[in-house]
Amino acid sequence: MLDVRFRSWSAYRVRMSEQAVTRVDSAPGPVDRDVVQSLVRGVTVVRAFDAAHPALTLDQAAERVGISRSAVRRLLRTLMAAGLTTFDGHHYRLTAGLLDLGYAQQSRLTLTQVAEPHCAALSRDLERTVSLARLTGSDVVYLVRVGRPRLVDVAIGVGSRLPAHHPAIGRVQLAWLPEAELEAFLASETFRTRPTRMFPTAAALRETLADIRERGWCEVAEEIAAGVTAVAAPIRDRSGRVVAAINVLTESGVHGGATVLDEVVPAMLHTAADIGTDLHPSHLS
Repeated sequence: MLDVRFRSWSAYRVRMSEQAVTRVDSAPGPVDRDVVQSLVRGVTVVRAFDAAHPALTLDQAAERVGISRSAVRRLLRTLMAAGLTTFDGHHYRLTAGLLDLGYAQQSRLTLTQVAEPHCAALSRDLERTVSLARLTGSDVVYLVRVGRPRLVDVAIGVGSRLPAHHPAIGRVQLAWLPEAELEAFLASETFRTRPTRMFPTAAALRETLADIRERGWCEVAEEIAAGVTAVAAPIRDRSGRVVAAINVLTESGVHGGATVLDEVVPAMLHTAADIGTDLHPSHLS
């Protein structure tokens, strides 16, 4: 239970860290020579930064940590040398480099392993089939597919490949391709020999891709299967580059229109953003 003397969990955690340092410093009996006291204090300083305190002056940091101002300054400067904090002349802030430390173990995961829990949660919330696919050459390859079978569905499984311009999950990735890569796709045999009724020409596809970029997501009704509408959203890495996409299937004419806009699309966009936040460059290798 949270001690009533503290207003938030973050304040409570900081105080517990301070007490832990005090116990290590003043514990009776033999001193554990393997414990690096300065490292313990450095971790305590890092924990002083939280959502409510993303930037701290030296005095504020010393007050929150309960260590002398000079000691906190040395710790913060050491963290700066390691690329884990920045200083603008007034405030210290943690850097994204600190997040990389937490990815040491998670970096062994694949894109599929990172994204699958998010897709499963979205599928449960919407009671719809959710997929994730990645653009590979001129095709999209499905890496995740979760959801209960429904009366209307599409026979696509993990490992399935489709021409990128056919499904919504492919078009939404084509929409943000660099121009040179898009030109290569339009010149590919896949596009030239596997047309759709919507895209008899490259100009028609370009127009649709421009609309997708403006909207921020893609909707395709009854292109892959009769009675099925798919909506798709891009997944971006830390740099903002589109690296994959997710889609949600719904029945055309039953759950389209306002429901897609008001329920499915916001949840899908939120999930796509969450996946992107969890991605590390190693997940995409």
